[in-house]
Amino acid sequence: MSEKLSLRISCLVWKGSNQFFQRLYTIFISLLFFLFFSMANAETILCPENKNIDQLIDQAISLNSTGKSKEALRLLQKANDIAKSVGCEKGELNATKNIMLIYSEAYDYKKALEISNRAKKLAVSQKDYKTLSTLCNKRAILYENLGIYDESLKEYEAALKYAKLIAETDQRYYQTSLVYYNLAPYYQGQSDKKVLYYLEKSREEVFKISDNSKDVPLEKKVDMLISVNMNLGIHFRDSKNKGRNVKLSEFYFMEALKQFDVVKGEINPDTKIDLYQALQEFYQMKKDYRKAIGYGENMLALEKSNSMPYNRRVGYMVLAKSYLGIGDHSRSQKYLDLFSKLNDSINSAEKQAVEAPVKKMISETKINGEKKIQRIAVISSSVLILITGGMMIHRRRSHKIIHKKYEDLIAKIHHETGISTIESTSEKNNKSNGIKSSITITDETIKVLLLKLEKFEASKKYLRKDLSLTWMANNLSTNPKYLSEVIKIYKNHNFTSYINELRINYIIKKLYENPIYREYKITYLAEECGYITPKVFVNAFKQQTGFTPSYFVEQLKASA
Repeated sequence: MSEKLSLRISCLVWKGSNQFFQRLYTIFISLLFFLFFSMANAETILCPENKNIDQLIDQAISLNSTGKSKEALRLLQKANDIAKSVGCEKGELNATKNIMLIYSEAYDYKKALEISNRAKKLAVSQKDYKTLSTLCNKRAILYENLGIYDESLKEYEAALKYAKLIAETDQRYYQTSLVYYNLAPYYQGQSDKKVLYYLEKSREEVFKISDNSKDVPLEKKVDMLISVNMNLGIHFRDSKNKGRNVKLSEFYFMEALKQFDVVKGEINPDTKIDLYQALQEFYQMKKDYRKAIGYGENMLALEKSNSMPYNRRVGYMVLAKSYLGIGDHSRSQKYLDLFSKLNDSINSAEKQAVEAPVKKMISETKINGEKKIQRIAVISSSVLILITGGMMIHRRRSHKIIHKKYEDLIAKIHHETGISTIESTSEKNNKSNGIKSSITITDETIKVLLLKLEKFEASKKYLRKDLSLTWMANNLSTNPKYLSEVIKIYKNHNFTSYINELRINYIIKKLYENPIYREYKITYLAEECGYITPKVFVNAFKQQTGFTPSYFVEQLKASA
């Protein structure tokens, strides 16, 4: 169970969606490893000389799981003191690890690292290489959360070194596979090659484990193999990955699915939920909406009894998109409503979790210097009043200008045939803007290229996220220089602004014609019209129209 939590860390980090809070949530979950590690050892009497130590640790674990961290800390410290007095290093190690957990949960990462030094010394003294590997892995996470990435990498390397010293062969393979697996997300966003390298290394190690191992049950091996294959599938599916390969992605997802038939016992439901969700997203990306819906509904059915809100949130949004893809607007709206409600609930909980340590810091600051803060507050308030007054005047003027632009746009939509927001690019197909070409292109070539551009616009290939001038030139059987020149002269744009105009016109049409699009988040709208990030989408929309997509949606809703 403990190792499986470590696997869930990587899976959650890779899924995206509210990345900062998911990262925070991920680190919190990973640190809970020690809680379950202690529970896993509950059946072993760590200190035969004094069973009270084990009882105190068990009570502390129970209290901490119900949010009573202060009471748990007192019991753990008592167990630690008794273990020291009777010379029971195993009991002291177990108590120390759990003390470290509590400080980690309280966001006191420096204190947690300080305590982990003692735990590490105890594990070295006992030559407990498995625990040493696990401790180094957790220290790596703490350093990463503090932004000390060089130290984090050193701890991952130490975790790998200790894993290779484990005497039991199969346990050594398993722990080594686990460290390689956890190294992969460390490089996520930095090096696709290293992510792939460590996932493949993890897969190699887990294959070495005997199916009849005494130290690693078959269920445990299979669970690990499913997770590695699943993340290889996610890696090759990732649109930001230069080595993206949809066929390989599907291959690894199918390899993960095959493992369900290897063991007679039930696969860990967390693993099933993660895999079904990854498959749901994969088939939605391929526009195979029926399969996406099937895996999504299976995931939600399992999630009911396992309470994994982050998975549920992603599941709702992907189902909303998939049902929209097959034209079932009522079910799409149902899941969109469920997504919005759950998303608000999660955001509220995350906000409270983040604000708790901040409020504590503010409270301490007030005790140490309340008068100083009051003086600063008075000065700040005076300045703020002046700034606010000026901003209000500016805002009123800006609002009038923005609203006038919105009204002009709506008037143009009503006036023109069809939904055309900005001057349609097709209207300019055969009109030169007077700019002289810097290269020689025959009239016949220009005519052919303009016809191809019309077909390109009609096919909506401008919605591709990986669209580039080179790709488009190859697709239209021409060269980038000719294409760029024709777009400049006959479309009155450079390549980027030409594509932006097509995409923004497309999403404006969707928002105007189909009210369900007005309920989608900006992230979804950006993805729908081909942008990788919401920020780029918002900037492009504002540049084309003079106002943000949020403002456009609000006005459409108000006038509905």
